[in-house]
Amino acid sequence: MRFHLAAGLSALVLAGCSGGNDTAAPEPAQTVSAAATEAAAPAVAIAAPEAEAPTSAPEPTQAATPEPKPTPSPSPKPGLAPVAAAMPVAEPVKLADAAPPAVFARCAVCHEAAKGAPDKLGPNLYGVFGAKAAQGGFSFSDALKNSGLTFDEATLDKWIENPRALVPGNRMSFPGLKDPAKRQAIIDYLKQQR
Repeated sequence: MRFHLAAGLSALVLAGCSGGNDTAAPEPAQTVSAAATEAAAPAVAIAAPEAEAPTSAPEPTQAATPEPKPTPSPSPKPGLAPVAAAMPVAEPVKLADAAPPAVFARCAVCHEAAKGAPDKLGPNLYGVFGAKAAQGGFSFSDALKNSGLTFDEATLDKWIENPRALVPGNRMSFPGLKDPAKRQAIIDYLKQQR
């Protein structure tokens, strides 16, 4: 009797694992009494591991991330010395397209700073950085023409701070800009306008 019970339970386990049709008639071995099941339990415990099969797709486990493979470096050709990588060369920036700082609005009342723009009340400032004072077609004062100044960073700083103190007798009516950070912003912008 034990053999029949164990065989019936094994068949039941296998039928449940096979994913069979849910509408199939139940096996007669499923109606075994509780006493018979207890008597057959040791036999089932031994038989069950052999008969176990997954009832559904295995649960996904964390997939191991593949380790990156090192990229092989090219082997040097025999007889050739390795060539050092060339340093990247910075491309020149088209500086004339830079937007003026907000403080340049005080200058823009009298000056343009775009290439080819006409003079206003004062001369066009395009290209003024690094140039000698009083250059171009504007009607400059004799005091500025005879100053011998070159508008480098230090001279522009003094000019923007107080043009009348730097060149007495010039016609620029600007009272000057006392804030060094604002003067530097204008100078940096004028550096780009050349």
